[in-house]
Amino acid sequence: MDKVISENYEDDGEVCEKIIISSRQQSQIYNQTFQYENQVPLRSIKSCSPEYSDQFDWENEKCKVSFFECMRLDKRKTTSVFRQTQESVSYSLKGEMNTLIYYKLFDDDCKYIVKEIAENLIELNCNIYFEQRQFDEITELTHTNRLFVFNQESIPQIALIIVVGGDGTVLYALRQFQGFEPPPILAFQKGTLGFMCVFDLKDKYNILSQQIGHFRTAGQFIVERKLRLKGSLKQAGQQKFEYHVLNEFVISRGANPHCLYIEIYINNVLLTVASGDGIIVSTPTGSTAYFLSAGGPIIQNEVSSISIAPICPLSLSFRPIVLPTCLQITIKLANQCRANGFICADGQATIEFSKDMIFEIQQSENYVSIIQDKSDIDYNEWIINLRKKLGWNKVFTEQKKQKSNL
Repeated sequence: MDKVISENYEDDGEVCEKIIISSRQQSQIYNQTFQYENQVPLRSIKSCSPEYSDQFDWENEKCKVSFFECMRLDKRKTTSVFRQTQESVSYSLKGEMNTLIYYKLFDDDCKYIVKEIAENLIELNCNIYFEQRQFDEITELTHTNRLFVFNQESIPQIALIIVVGGDGTVLYALRQFQGFEPPPILAFQKGTLGFMCVFDLKDKYNILSQQIGHFRTAGQFIVERKLRLKGSLKQAGQQKFEYHVLNEFVISRGANPHCLYIEIYINNVLLTVASGDGIIVSTPTGSTAYFLSAGGPIIQNEVSSISIAPICPLSLSFRPIVLPTCLQITIKLANQCRANGFICADGQATIEFSKDMIFEIQQSENYVSIIQDKSDIDYNEWIINLRKKLGWNKVFTEQKKQKSNL
């Protein structure tokens, strides 16, 4: 007789339901497909990968399955509360929430927008933290006892990060959250090009009210998890530098006039010696940034990968390569290099790289959670957004119109 076994288990701080549908006749499963009387709701198997042939009834949200194991868990996109979030959230008896705000530097308009956001957050019974410089700017515009200066001691108290700017402002905010997973980020678009900034400032109060209210009632945010890379620079066995990037590591010659000769190892096996201005090691998130300008492919966030692209290579034989995240990348400068290089992490930190150093890159255990307005992945929306932001064929179209008017 067929049976359905349901059990709960914990994964990365999340309690998930695991459903195993099995049969006493499993030994015959390769020879024939079984039809079961048990029907499992589709929502329970949304994230699973069936091992054998399945029959889905999408209209009734039911399915009949042969044999598989499924989990209600997707590590890259989920509505669950993550471990770091649970540790960071701190409620008082009144339900206060501690928020941290970053906004675009050298943008006077942002100051007045953030002033309005701060007033909205106070109405929603939230405390607001700023870095010292931005704290001084906002306190000149508004006076309240709910504004605080952010420092390292404040990190465990922060439940939500609010960003007003572009992707660069998100990267700037992540400088303070190295070595552990930051709280979820609610990003408003106010930059030149922001793929991570989902929300529009025109409806900021309703968005804040909806997201914070949903968290207080359901204890969760709807987020998209983006992987980071961890880079460790070592010299004589001692660690000199470590950084967790959301976009990319850039190994370049900097202001040196001589090109670099970079040895690239994959799991300690030599891949190539890249000669040129340098290389970029990127995440899927960073594939639409500098990596794209260097000729690398655009990679959708659900494709868990690490990519390498050369910068102005002297040889056209080395092309961009996409690797699985389980591999470790080791970077060294070859002996024929006549100058040191530089390592730049997300455009936020730079350190000199010499021939007696080893730079190791691997997937970070700490993701970045970007709050979304939908719980399901909309690939059509991603394609439309990509086309609009990159303006594909826009220049050629405008040139064609101009010629036709002559």
